[in-house]
Amino acid sequence: MNISGGFRTVFVVVAAFAAVSCSSGTQQQQASTQEKYFDVTGFGKLKPGMSRQDALATGELAATGAGKTGTCEDYRYQGAPAPDPKELAADEELEQKIAAAQKEADAAKAAIGPEPGPNAGAAEYAASAERLAASAEASNKVVQLTVQSTDRIVKRAEAREANGGVMFAGDKIRMILPPPGATTSKNIGKGATVDQLKAAHPNVVGKDDKTFEVPVPDQPGFVLGFSFVGGKLDTFMLFNGDTTCG
Repeated sequence: MNISGGFRTVFVVVAAFAAVSCSSGTQQQQASTQEKYFDVTGFGKLKPGMSRQDALATGELAATGAGKTGTCEDYRYQGAPAPDPKELAADEELEQKIAAAQKEADAAKAAIGPEPGPNAGAAEYAASAERLAASAEASNKVVQLTVQSTDRIVKRAEAREANGGVMFAGDKIRMILPPPGATTSKNIGKGATVDQLKAAHPNVVGKDDKTFEVPVPDQPGFVLGFSFVGGKLDTFMLFNGDTTCG
């Protein structure tokens, strides 16, 4: 399954977090991250393009993942709220169902075969119609399961954006999001204006009036991206748009 589509795709649920409440646990997390800056170099010991093994060895991340989508897997920071194990199990089961349903759909499509010729009899037409119906039913099952998976992907994105963390695509970091309260080394964080961003990071490139990017040196595909809502910085992250979760 693919979560590609560029930097904007990642912000599909960003607006919902403008008023995220601060629990005591979150306040402790903010206090523990104030000396770390989120920049093109990464966050803490986490670096763009780092392998999963090296990233987990830093101690910055929780020991277990927070959910999978295709070849991608989320990890939260140490001290962040842990995901519900039941939800993780349900996610894994759904991904397995989708894979099995897609295999069945592919087989049903391959079994359709050529259309009956002009001299075919009624039995041949009936058999062809049955194969077409079976293929349509199998494809519809994939669609229904994919809709369920999409809902879960959105919920996982919400949790990722609220708590921060890392997404791996296979063995490499695809995305790093800052925890609550983190800023860039130039003191740019949530709530900053576009003018403040441009003044602090003069090499920022505007993709449109709401999305800005700073290229990451020596890491092709990676950018430090900033997304604005209502003229205020709402989300920023390190993101490799060249990788997918297929």
